[in-house]
Amino acid sequence: MGQEFSLNLIMFHQTMAEKVGLNLTDYKVLGIIPSEGLTAGQIASITGLSTGMVTTVLDRLEKKDFVYRERDGSDRRKVNVKANFEKIASEIGPYFQSFGKEMGKITSDYSPEEFNIINDYMRKSIEVFKLEMKKLKEK
Repeated sequence: MGQEFSLNLIMFHQTMAEKVGLNLTDYKVLGIIPSEGLTAGQIASITGLSTGMVTTVLDRLEKKDFVYRERDGSDRRKVNVKANFEKIASEIGPYFQSFGKEMGKITSDYSPEEFNIINDYMRKSIEVFKLEMKKLKEK
């Protein structure tokens, strides 16, 4: 069940990425950028991508107007990457309307206690993913 869930989740996001003209890596990097922005180094740290690869990803996202770079006011050497949320909302948002509606139907079937158990499982699973990725990178 876990393998099937994982495969379908990846394929859903792959399809979403293709729909808006992005590859999966660019699409997922775009999804981690908060409103306050991140530096390229922070993106590399979060994703495990090399700084060179992050620069390439950001160049592609900037070319498509999904992100923009902004110099830090207090340290001109520091550049924050910020998402263009208007573009994201107009280009990607509509595709998530149906998805959100369908997922809402599923979650409404669970009691708050059951939903807490599901969230606990997901949080613990995320920690296992992070730990195992770290182990794989160290080998």
